[in-house]
Amino acid sequence: MGYWATSIALIAFGTLGLMTIGLPFLMIGVAMLLLGRFRNRSLVYWPIMLGLIAGNIAFWLTVPFYCSASSTVVGGSSAATCSSLIGIPWPDDATGMNVTPAAFGIVSSFAIVVGIVTAVVVLSWLWIDRERTAGRRQAPGG
Repeated sequence: MGYWATSIALIAFGTLGLMTIGLPFLMIGVAMLLLGRFRNRSLVYWPIMLGLIAGNIAFWLTVPFYCSASSTVVGGSSAATCSSLIGIPWPDDATGMNVTPAAFGIVSSFAIVVGIVTAVVVLSWLWIDRERTAGRRQAPGG
């Protein structure tokens, strides 16, 4: 019962906060709801769930998160400098006021790759552990 309540709470919080920080919570809550039937099958549940969480963390660590702008009074030119939470600088666009839209595509692609790699690594690790454990259970000599 607690699992389902947690998934519904994450969906509710994610929906309420969708315009700010809600999307990762909504995604994880929906994934928990969809994967609920498989939560006892670690080879199905954990690679997908941990891949989703790792992708979200990678996205939020690398997306342009805070910006500072400067302008000159005489020439009217301005420049914005944006950085991610881990300090990656992102260039501004041609107007000098916004982060280049390509930055979000780069960050999204990076997050997807991190999520897929995490899912594959977790699946491989669980599969190897499963085979190793099955080998120990077999009686010696066949």
